[in-house]
Amino acid sequence: MTSKPRLNTEGNFVAGLAAIALFVVLGVVFLGASFPNPVGFGESAAITKSLGAAMFDIAPSAIMGENEAAVPGEGFLVAFEIIDVVLVAALVGAIMLARREEAGEIVDIGVEDTSDDEPAVAADGGDADGVGGDET
Repeated sequence: MTSKPRLNTEGNFVAGLAAIALFVVLGVVFLGASFPNPVGFGESAAITKSLGAAMFDIAPSAIMGENEAAVPGEGFLVAFEIIDVVLVAALVGAIMLARREEAGEIVDIGVEDTSDDEPAVAADGGDADGVGGDET
């Protein structure tokens, strides 16, 4: 017979109250924030060149063409760095999830090591002697 799930009341209420307080504070900040009306870039705006000039600390006028206008790139750099950090965190998380573990120890690549003097290699083509070619 199954029973209904019960609320665990033996936990720490401080962590729950802190989470609720953080949610309320962030909700007030996000709902109370005001943003200016969005404004597009002109037809002659060189966004990529402006971003490159900001990243490498080059004067935008040094790389702009005849009919190109520079765009302030500092706002782009912040977004670029945030995306960079998120992608690195996702890559590290994917690697951590892809690791194989058994009983708390990392499992090797699955190739048996038959000799004590040479380590096992997974890229030998599957031959017992490690040559990888057809021996007839």
